Amino acid sequence: MSRFLSPTAGEPLRVLALAAVVVLGSIAAGCGSSGQHAASFTASTPKKSAPCKLDKAQRRTVAKAQADIRRLRQIQAPMHAFSQHGAPGQEEMTGKFQLDLGATNLPPNVFANLLHQGKVAVNLCGDCANGLETEEPFLGNRSGNPWLVIRRSSRVSGWPA
Repeated sequence: MSRFLSPTAGEPLRVLALAAVVVLGSIAAGCGSSGQHAASFTASTPKKSAPCKLDKAQRRTVAKAQADIRRLRQIQAPMHAFSQHGAPGQEEMTGKFQLDLGATNLPPNVFANLLHQGKVAVNLCGDCANGLETEEPFLGNRSGNPWLVIRRSSRVSGWPA
């Protein structure tokens, strides 16, 4: 018995792989087509989702967080090098930003956008960036749904109110 496979022994595997590539390619080609065929399906489904509606408290939270981000940018503007503790007042302002961001339950996309802007505003402060990393959403298994995105509590001990 030879250690090497004969050329015909691997042939069914090659045919199966080729068939899988053809099937996946045809499915992918059907997605996003802009012909008349796709127009008949869009009549029953909306073209894009409705814009997110924020209530008064959420709009107030977004406005406070954006004001905090502006202030963090002003504090960091004179800095040119990374510092573990940041500029004077930067850690306190980061704590205020965290508290303002966690004041209401924001939709995930709005929360993530504000959090990203905050991280960019404190990228030269090590403690501030680490504090904002703790706010990052993570997957949890509360209420039995493993894909439910749950945000950590915004209450951090030691941060000024």
